[in-house]
Amino acid sequence: MVDLSKHLPLSQRPRGDESGVNSNWREYLVSTLTATADLLAGLAPEQWEVPSLCTGWRVRDVAGHIIWRVGSSNRKLVSTAARAYLGHFIDPNRAIDVLSRAAAEAPPAELIAQIRQIAAEKAAGQGRHGISELTEAVVHGIDLARPLGLTLPVASTAVGAVALRRSLIAPTEIKAVLRVRTLLATDADWTIGRGPELLGTAESHLLFLFGRPGGSLARQL
Repeated sequence: MVDLSKHLPLSQRPRGDESGVNSNWREYLVSTLTATADLLAGLAPEQWEVPSLCTGWRVRDVAGHIIWRVGSSNRKLVSTAARAYLGHFIDPNRAIDVLSRAAAEAPPAELIAQIRQIAAEKAAGQGRHGISELTEAVVHGIDLARPLGLTLPVASTAVGAVALRRSLIAPTEIKAVLRVRTLLATDADWTIGRGPELLGTAESHLLFLFGRPGGSLARQL
């Protein structure tokens, strides 16, 4: 089994020298963004309006969120979120919703081009390319692909790293499951948790960890 914990600082691996920890997920981020753009390029106009796994968001809204969240500089990310939130909403998630929907109003061809541009910038070493950005790209890529009956090709190491990070910061109810059950990815070389194994695909385990519908774990408990 791959030791996914070696990729993440402050994880559950044995303590020691963390100087070799690699927080640069550029290669996986670029490949995931490119795969997302390729998937979107094949959609019919009506498919952009299909509800995604992210409650209340259409496929195009998820694409807009990826553009805003992964493509914005740190300064732009903070400033736009602050302007949308302050004086308007009590819940900061509403500000994120508004900004994502605003980005999503561009024509489909422009949305695809923007995602490809973000991938090119990341490949050139520009901007953020840590585990947070990889998480956004992987989870939201699946959010828009799965309801369309499509599969987003994502490297198993990337899915496993995102799943591991989520397991460390997940809500209490999810951590409670992971204390007594082990998620074993049947199509990837990783496990997360403790206790008797629960079998499922890497994607279905990720859906459970992020509270999305369709996770195989929910059907087994």
